[in-house]
Amino acid sequence: MAKSSNHIRVLYNHEGGGGMFRAALDEDRLSSLPHELIHQILSDFDTKFVVQTCLLLSPRWKLIWTSMPCLMFSSGDFKTLPKFAEFVKHVLSHRNHTVDFTGASVQELTVDSSSPEAHHEISPCLFSSHTLEHLTFRTFTFERCLTPKTPWDFPALTTLYLDDISLCDDEREYVDLFSKCVNLRNLTLERITVKAKVFDIITPRLSDLRLRLINDIDSNAIKVIAPRLENLTIIDCSIKELNIPSGFSSFYYKGYDPSQWFKGCFHSVNKVTVSLSIYCPNQPYLQEDARGIVNMLQELRSAKFLALNLDIVECISSFPDLLSGQPSPFSNLISLKVECGTRDACKVKISAEARKFFLENSPTATFIVKKQ
Repeated sequence: MAKSSNHIRVLYNHEGGGGMFRAALDEDRLSSLPHELIHQILSDFDTKFVVQTCLLLSPRWKLIWTSMPCLMFSSGDFKTLPKFAEFVKHVLSHRNHTVDFTGASVQELTVDSSSPEAHHEISPCLFSSHTLEHLTFRTFTFERCLTPKTPWDFPALTTLYLDDISLCDDEREYVDLFSKCVNLRNLTLERITVKAKVFDIITPRLSDLRLRLINDIDSNAIKVIAPRLENLTIIDCSIKELNIPSGFSSFYYKGYDPSQWFKGCFHSVNKVTVSLSIYCPNQPYLQEDARGIVNMLQELRSAKFLALNLDIVECISSFPDLLSGQPSPFSNLISLKVECGTRDACKVKISAEARKFFLENSPTATFIVKKQ
């Protein structure tokens, strides 16, 4: 854990706490130590132990814990999660003015949860700070943590990473969590659970959005209101409907089939990378997949730099009749790159119809077939 003056790390861990630190030092010697050295001595210990040590060892140490530059909370030293949450809230609310989580100078917060308790709720005090700029929240458990369902109050937040978190566990009409994060620029959501009918991502300054492994989301739609969105990354997600602004310029998509929500989202995208895992050794490609790919590629017609994996090109090449009546949608291509992965690039089979589909209206485009 980094020893900085603006970093707090919270660990929810029910697999035991840290060991005890015992020191038989003369009280006068303890009192004479400089604050910086005391902070360094205590920085590697669990915060509960630090608080207990400060209260017991020396009168001068009584309030040292309120100015510790690093905090590490472990639920292993508490009988229940509510008692643990109460302790965390107490410590954070009694910080001195130099590192006051609720409104002075904390800029980075990491929350790791590994509690085995089913769907335990995380204290709301962790979701409000006027100075926090970077928040990482992830769990390492079979059951997801529950977060507050009202907008999180982080006006200074620029980077947010959420992994294996339940953002809404009831079927309300919509849930809006990020509208108060008015300076949020980078948002990553991995393995989240949302049961609301509409999941609103309202972020006026968001430029980078990354969605990964969102395969069990129960929402009818994810609605993104982010007028400054520039880069969108979607990896291995099964999303029913995604409404996003059309002005972003870079798109990366990796999945197992052509997505159905592409329509109308890519009016101005310049750089596109799409990778579909549809190849099966000794099995023919399916015409249904080829038709879905053609429809997807037509939606990406504004691309200037297009990178596709070999599965896509081989699949549509397997059905020349499907392409013969299709005009090329690409009139702005500067570069077309086909990535073969671990397969032999020399054995790539691209039909004449597929080449025409990609390059007929962009005859000067660079065409590259490369091995990863």
